[in-house]
Amino acid sequence: MKKLLLIAFIAFAFVQSSFSQRFKAGVGAGISIETADYMDTKANFGFTFSPALFFAEAENSSFSVGIPLSLGVNEGYSSDYGNYGGVYGGTSIGLMLDVPVIVNFNYGAGALKGGSQKWGFFVGGGYGYHLTTANYYYNYDNNGNYKSTENSTLGVTANAGFRIGTGRRHRHNIEVKFSYMKGLTDYKPDVYGVNCIFNF
Repeated sequence: MKKLLLIAFIAFAFVQSSFSQRFKAGVGAGISIETADYMDTKANFGFTFSPALFFAEAENSSFSVGIPLSLGVNEGYSSDYGNYGGVYGGTSIGLMLDVPVIVNFNYGAGALKGGSQKWGFFVGGGYGYHLTTANYYYNYDNNGNYKSTENSTLGVTANAGFRIGTGRRHRHNIEVKFSYMKGLTDYKPDVYGVNCIFNF
């Protein structure tokens, strides 16, 4: 987590010192579906705060560095086979946290300060941190008792989506974002998400 925050700080510092830039933020909500080898599929529900620094603006496009922070809850069920052929498992509810650092290419609505476009899109990728505090039963010790874990991972992430300009001059926009993260550490999950965000 500390390494990720350091990467984000360096990225923002580099952008701020190298280009003219502007800051924007948005709020919204979303859902993600998470799978991993040892557990069944689970759903994450969360609220998102999405700050971003835009730079390298051209006629209809720009680049941005953002940290779309999501915090919410999750619920899932995991099962396993015991020593005597029975199926064991249980449900659990916990907290979910996503902290990705994303570099996006933006076009059309939302890409420029004072832009008047009705539609736009974006695509990009980066690196992220994913945490869930829900305990999922996935294995048993020699005494037949289940073992559980608190899951967190670092990994690569990508997103893409579209924006719809709102207001009289389309200075604000509604963003629909589709995302994917592949965890590279610990339990190595695949996390698929969709968010709806209002950008101020």
